[in-house]
Amino acid sequence: MGRDATRSGTTCPRQPHGTQHPGRRAAILWNGASVHARPGGDMAKAANGSARSMLLALLVVALVLVWLVIRPFAAALFMALVMAVTFYPWRNRLAARLDGHRTLASFLITLGLLIALVLPVLTLGVVAIREAADGLDYMHQVLAEEGVEGLIRVVPEPLQAWMARAWEQLPRKDQNAEFIFDLERRGAGLIPRALNWAGQIVGQTALMMIGLFFMLLDGGRLAGWVTETSPLPRKQMRELYTEFRKVSATVLLGSVVTAGVEAAFAFVGYLIARAPNASFLALATFFLGLIPILGAGGFSFLVAVFLYMTGHLGSAVFLAAWSLLVVGTVDNVIKPMIIKGGMELHGAIVFFALLGGLAAFGPVGLVLGPLSVSLLLAVLRIYQRDFAADDAAAVAAAPGAGASESGGPPPSA
Repeated sequence: MGRDATRSGTTCPRQPHGTQHPGRRAAILWNGASVHARPGGDMAKAANGSARSMLLALLVVALVLVWLVIRPFAAALFMALVMAVTFYPWRNRLAARLDGHRTLASFLITLGLLIALVLPVLTLGVVAIREAADGLDYMHQVLAEEGVEGLIRVVPEPLQAWMARAWEQLPRKDQNAEFIFDLERRGAGLIPRALNWAGQIVGQTALMMIGLFFMLLDGGRLAGWVTETSPLPRKQMRELYTEFRKVSATVLLGSVVTAGVEAAFAFVGYLIARAPNASFLALATFFLGLIPILGAGGFSFLVAVFLYMTGHLGSAVFLAAWSLLVVGTVDNVIKPMIIKGGMELHGAIVFFALLGGLAAFGPVGLVLGPLSVSLLLAVLRIYQRDFAADDAAAVAAAPGAGASESGGPPPSA
């Protein structure tokens, strides 16, 4: 019976410890099937490699899906992250004074930033869009009732002669009801677009403030989770966090200080040009100076255009030159100097990082541009400090490294 059992394979003779039967093969259970592998674990290595490849593919798919989800409000969340990293130490100090109430401290800081910075800029933008929409609506009404001649009569006096000459030079076939209707239609079509743009600004701002509140509240936990799941050591992750916080705080500080200096120079120009409500215009210049698209120089130039349209030619020419030569150049001088001091970078690198970031990413590029350069330098610094010596030693210890480094001819056969 024992001999038959041995033939059937139900029993196996006991081998001495440390020895292996020459014909024995390891059985590996893979998806419920018994697969025989060669000694040395080749199938196990292949299975491990397949699992890694599948995991990497799932990771790429997950990252693409997450990016598609957050892409509509990625700029708002990024600015919320920048502000949260900058004001997180303030939140900790305020929470300590409030007996550890992190939620209340996060809410108060979010509310303070909303009132001090975001709300005035948002209000000015919405008011400007609303006034533009009202102006287009009024133009539509005048065209419908009085035609182009009526529109020429209601524009500012310096523009009346120019518009009258332009209208007279048009071909006769264009001076008809069809042309007026087309002009009305184009003007009326701008109104819903302006209102839609205003709604998008309000929505993105609301998302930014909501994201800021939750990042201030649970930013420490999020940073801890990223540190735990990252393959980088804690020391390197802390260094990257420190670099991100330093660049974010420096760029925000540079933006606020630059807007203040621009508003001060613009206020001097408003006083010299005798612009109405110079103090209010200077305050509006400060808040609009925080917006890269328009900027303080662009707003003061619009004030010069207003002076020209109201008949103050000399004041308009002076303020236009002042806006372009003085106010407009402050942003290109003061902001790189401030960011250079906080980031310890060459001024030219900071300048082109700001311009390149603005061209590539829009308004958020003023932060993302310097941050990208700083992140690159931080990664290179970490590699040089922690990995360069080991890589050089590995290259030197590689077979044939000595012969290739000596530069001598290869040995003859």
